[in-house]
Amino acid sequence: MPPDKIVTQRLAFIRYLYTVAVEQSYKAEPLCFVSILTFHDAIELFLQLSSEFLNVAKKRIEFMEYWDILTPEIRRRSPDLELTQRESARRLNDARVALKHHGTWPNKLEVESHRVTATSFFGENVPTIFSIEFSDVSLIDMVQCDAAKINLKEAEKMLKESRREEALEKAAGAFKQIIMDYEDRVRKEFGSSPFVFGRDMTFLSSFFMGLRQVDRKMAEFVDKVKESVDDLREAVKILSLGIDYRKYAKFLLLTPRVFLGEKGILVQPALIEKEETPTEDDVRFCIDFVVESALILQEFEFGLRQPAMLS
Repeated sequence: MPPDKIVTQRLAFIRYLYTVAVEQSYKAEPLCFVSILTFHDAIELFLQLSSEFLNVAKKRIEFMEYWDILTPEIRRRSPDLELTQRESARRLNDARVALKHHGTWPNKLEVESHRVTATSFFGENVPTIFSIEFSDVSLIDMVQCDAAKINLKEAEKMLKESRREEALEKAAGAFKQIIMDYEDRVRKEFGSSPFVFGRDMTFLSSFFMGLRQVDRKMAEFVDKVKESVDDLREAVKILSLGIDYRKYAKFLLLTPRVFLGEKGILVQPALIEKEETPTEDDVRFCIDFVVESALILQEFEFGLRQPAMLS
C-alpha cells in the first residue's frame, strides 16, 4: 500500500532532517559532532513511522528493538526483504549515547562513517517499507507557489536524467519565483513591499545616461556604483527575508543568472565558463535550498493579522 499524503509529508520531514545532518557532518570538528545526534533522530523518526505504517507499533520501543519488531512483518509481506543496517545503526546509537550522555567526542572519520550508514539505511529501507525511492521523497509538495513548485519538480526530473545544468536553471528560476510571489502577496495586502530597499536604478546606467561617448571614466564609475548598490540591495533583501545568506551565496555560485520573461526562464550566458561540471550533490543542494527558503517565507505571512482584542 503506497503512503498517503500525511505519511509522505512525514517522510519528507525525515528527508529534510537527514539533509541537515549531512550538512552538519561536513563541518569542522567539533561542529560536525552534532550530526550524529541528527542522523540518529532522523533514523529513529523513520523507524517510528514505519512501525505505524506497518501497524506494529507499541509503547516505549527502544531504538534497537525496532529491527526485531519490524523485520517479521516485512518478511510476512515480502519473504526476501528485511530491515537492514542493524549493526551499523547500533554503532550510531552507541556513538550517540557516548556523546549525549557521557560527553565522549567521536573523531572525524567516525562522523563520515555514520554519514555513510545513514545514507545506506535510508536508501535500502525506504523502498522496502514504503515502496518509493528515498531520492523521490521531497518537501517540494509543501511549496505554496505553484510556478516554483512546477520548476522544482522539473529540476528533480532533470537531476535523475543527469541533465544537471538544466536542473540548475530550473532551481534558479524557482528561487526568483518564490521571492516575487511572496512580495506580490504582500503588495496586494498592504499596497507596497517592505523588502524594497532604495529606489530602482535600472535606467541610471551609463548607457541610459548617455555617458559612454562623453566620459568613459565617469561612465565606468557610474556603472560600478550602480552594480554595487544593486548587489547591496539584493543582499539586504535576502537577509531581511530570513534566508541563510551563506547558503544563498553558495547557491549563486552554483546556478546561472536567470531572468523571468513572458516565455518562462531566460538564462544569461556565462561570462566565464566553469571548469568543473556541477555534481549531483551541487544540484541537490540548490533544489533543497529553494525548498527551504520557500518554507521560511511561508512560516510568516503578513496577511495573517492578529484579531482585535475585546475591550
